[in-house]
Formats: sequence, C-alpha cells, structure tokens
Amino acid sequence: MLLRKMMSRIGVGSAYVDLILNKTVLQPGEYIDGMLHIYGGTVEQKITRLDVELVQKTLHNGKEVDAVIATIPVAKTFIIEPGQRKEIPFSYHIPDSLPPSQPGLSYRFITRLDIEDAVDTLDFDYIQILPKIKEK
Repeated sequence: MLLRKMMSRIGVGSAYVDLILNKTVLQPGEYIDGMLHIYGGTVEQKITRLDVELVQKTLHNGKEVDAVIATIPVAKTFIIEPGQRKEIPFSYHIPDSLPPSQPGLSYRFITRLDIEDAVDTLDFDYIQILPKIKEK
C-alpha cells in the first residue's frame, strides 16, 4: 500500500481526467457541452481543484505562444477513491470575439486535475473556431 501511495505521487497509478466534448467545430457565440470523466487511481487521492482552460495557441516567429482566454472552475476539493469513476457535466459559451482558427492560430481546452501531494494530470482537447456568420 505504501508503495502504491508513493508511486501515485509521481503520477503512476494516479487519478486522471478526460473531457469528452459534444462537438469540436464551433461558431463564435455558440455553447459547447461535454462531460468530464474522472477516474480514481490505485489509492485514495484528494483533488484540490478541477479547472478547464480555453487556450489560444499562436505561432509567432517560429515560436508557440499560449494565451489563456478563460479559466472555467468545475469543482473544488473532493476525494476520489481507488477505481472510482465520477462524471461532471461541462458547458461553456464560446466568446463572440474569437478570431477563427487558421494556420498559426488554434484553440484547445486544457483540463487540469490538481491532486494534493501528487503530480497534476492534464487533458488536451482541440477545437476549431469557424469564421463568424454575418447576419443579413
């Protein structure tokens, strides 16, 4: 048991998260929905925070630059038991002002499971933002 606790602190057998989105191609101003699946590892762990960030990645002079557009808090402190599965609904309104995805400009959601005294786990989900439809 002690070995499993130590291993989970470095990320082996630790809890992890997976965001499943209902779609990945969106118009500015649309809502995106999904489900956060949290899976317990081999030992009980305390989750101190669960957030989803919307990040814009820009390629500028050969370097990638990330800008956090929004941080969406999903859950505060809770305990995840070994092998336990939790589901938490997710919904977010895509800002009207986002420029469309294009070469050198992309978007992704980064889901961060902050685990007390252990390596945090991340999940990455790319989305595509289409050009805004002009109203007549």
